[in-house]
Amino acid sequence: MERNVLLPARIKKEVNSERLIAAMPLARFRTRTYIAMLSCLLSAAVIFPASTSAQGTVQTQSRTIAHNGKSFTVQWVTADLTDPYLRVKPVTAEDGIGHDESFSSMLTRNHAIAGINGTFFDAYEKDDTQRYPNGLLIGSGEIMHSGINPSFLVYADKTASLQRIQTEHQISVTHQSKAYTFTAWGVNKYYGDSANDQVVWYTRAFGLTIDFPNSTKVVLREGKVTAITTQSVNIPEDGQVFLLGNSANNKTYVLPNIHIGDTVKLTSSLHNQDTGESSMLTAVDAAIGAGPHLLTNGAVDLDVKRDGFTDPKITTSANVRSFIGLDASHQFVMGTISAATMADMAQVLLKLGLTDAMNMDGGASSSLYANGSMLRSPGRALSNALVVERLDHPQIQLEVNGQFVHEFRGYLLQETSMVPFRGILERIGAKFEWNGTTRTLTVHHGSTNLELRPDHSMMTVNGQSVILPEAPTILDGHIYMPLRAIIESLGGQIQWDPQLYRVSLRF
Repeated sequence: MERNVLLPARIKKEVNSERLIAAMPLARFRTRTYIAMLSCLLSAAVIFPASTSAQGTVQTQSRTIAHNGKSFTVQWVTADLTDPYLRVKPVTAEDGIGHDESFSSMLTRNHAIAGINGTFFDAYEKDDTQRYPNGLLIGSGEIMHSGINPSFLVYADKTASLQRIQTEHQISVTHQSKAYTFTAWGVNKYYGDSANDQVVWYTRAFGLTIDFPNSTKVVLREGKVTAITTQSVNIPEDGQVFLLGNSANNKTYVLPNIHIGDTVKLTSSLHNQDTGESSMLTAVDAAIGAGPHLLTNGAVDLDVKRDGFTDPKITTSANVRSFIGLDASHQFVMGTISAATMADMAQVLLKLGLTDAMNMDGGASSSLYANGSMLRSPGRALSNALVVERLDHPQIQLEVNGQFVHEFRGYLLQETSMVPFRGILERIGAKFEWNGTTRTLTVHHGSTNLELRPDHSMMTVNGQSVILPEAPTILDGHIYMPLRAIIESLGGQIQWDPQLYRVSLRF
């Protein structure tokens, strides 16, 4: 049976406390039908471009390069970031951050057509719940793990770059219309039992439970404080937890400003250490941080001290290495190289035609996979990896009133674009209610009232029956609806970007 499609790994939300269960697999979609999609998908003025299969846009190569009197064997994989069947994303162990998992298992769970080991982690930590990653991880526009690293960033516009990034975080608590803001040290990290002043934000990417001692945990659901306790807590599926170390500073200045029922928001930004500029997460779809940096704009750019590395295993020793970067045609490149120093690797990658590159974790962690073949097997379980997910159907990006919807993607079903209702309705301020008894979704927006049911191809608009091209369906806990019929019924306008495979909605 085919897997269900196109839902990024993130928290599954509830609708009025009823857990929606994934209901039905989808038939595989054939590329040759793309040109015919227009009449049912968007408007008569828009035509989908033909798209090749992801299998054809992920290529594997191997070559031996001579440099400095030595020979280096390089295996690498290229992937076209513009292919709508592909999505690059960092992944962590199934049990959460701090755990590890076999590389092959990570690939299987994430439907990867290609993958490489990720950032450094505490591989030699005896406690297998504390093998924490060291670098930045961003997935679906959200920080999975904060960091200060040379980083590879994939943007929502399907371009990529390498930058030296530091993440910055502010928590804002609103009580009776008055906001109190303070700085978080990081996201999904732990600074040790003795770091009494730490403030850390935790999501389900970290795991299920926060039980660190000497701290107060503030539990959030749907953006509101539901508990304040020094005991162990579970991270809600529809929420987060932030931890406050039991320092005098936190007890005096922070805790008194937090109350049950307060509204809480985390704002994270990315600080470019070279330019000093800060940018919000909204433009970034995925990122991973490691280092050191190797190439920038077609030239060697290696400075281990600048990038924060002092261990001779990194700075001067030769070892099996892994790398990611871009070539002159802006293809995403990931690969491994036989025993090399950082200086040698930079020169070899330059000869291979890469323009931008950085080092990843290496040695026993080095691993590479593509198109069903394990090109290099790691010698240990991994904390994290970077994968290229192969989707069963072309993914459709969503933008609502200029705001990119990171957490959800649409997909093509037969000749109809199916989109997640919640990511759209929340952004236009529509009210919606789920009746679990009748399995009916009611939507109110302006003077329009919609009523529809999963697996039924009829909806009502202000009491009038309307036939839908496809019935709404439930996938991985989210209701997906036919785009054109729903959006136009709510008074929205639709624009299609064939290069980005992006639907822009205006209300």
